[in-house]
Amino acid sequence: MEKISGRIRNVNLEERTFEILKRNKVEYFYLTRSQIQKFKPYLQIGFFVQLEYHEEKVLKGKVKAYPVIGFTKLISITRNKRTVYFDMDTIKKGVTNVLNRTGYKMFIDLEFSMPPYNSNGTFESEIVEYGFIIENNEGQIIDEETSLVKINDKNGVSDRTLDFLNLKKEDFKKASTTKEFYDVLKEALEKYEPIILVWGTNDIQMLNSFYERNNFEPLTERASFINLMQLLKNYYGLKSDVGLFKALEYFDKTFDKEQVHDALTDASITSLVFHHFKEYANRK
Repeated sequence: MEKISGRIRNVNLEERTFEILKRNKVEYFYLTRSQIQKFKPYLQIGFFVQLEYHEEKVLKGKVKAYPVIGFTKLISITRNKRTVYFDMDTIKKGVTNVLNRTGYKMFIDLEFSMPPYNSNGTFESEIVEYGFIIENNEGQIIDEETSLVKINDKNGVSDRTLDFLNLKKEDFKKASTTKEFYDVLKEALEKYEPIILVWGTNDIQMLNSFYERNNFEPLTERASFINLMQLLKNYYGLKSDVGLFKALEYFDKTFDKEQVHDALTDASITSLVFHHFKEYANRK
């Protein structure tokens, strides 16, 4: 990976390439379709850019161009005005500020029901397991809860769900009712008023569905949550989603146990990623 700063000299939107003068030599750079879609308004002659790129060139049209990994700055500079359109340093500072928010933190994970193997109709997932841990501002675990949850579907939990979670139907005999799960969550939220951290948006959407399906008063709203995966994507300028266990690799860490689909384990891994991410961001 290499870095370059300079002014855009020319742009070819059809080939998704542009030119920068580097040490008195014109170099060409190539953008993916998603990159051109996002940054097209700022690819103008005279704009100052700072970017990272792969060292091996690819043939694009009649020129060889470096594939762009990502922009770190996009600035319009005229005689009287300097306008910053994109600054990765500013984004990273914003992410770091979010990671450094003080207060109790809840790391929560939910497992959902899956349609039967032979399903050919409509299906609506329900929460079948929850797990959360509460940490104080020093990162010490002060509370944790987990349980399977009975679902409303008259057919019960599908074999596909059981296989995925490595469970048996008998395991759900002592599962919490939806009301019991609701009350446990309500008590924790009222007692600690925590920042709620999740990995992705699925858990947020499933909780909203859970309230509606069971006619419960919502305990949370979108602003209650921090999507840790989105913070990671913003920090690194990523376009694709990142798996929870895969995220540890960004901080040169791994999980020393085989990945299992267990709500409390995943809540713990979410906490682990958070602390490594926070430490890394503050160090940088």
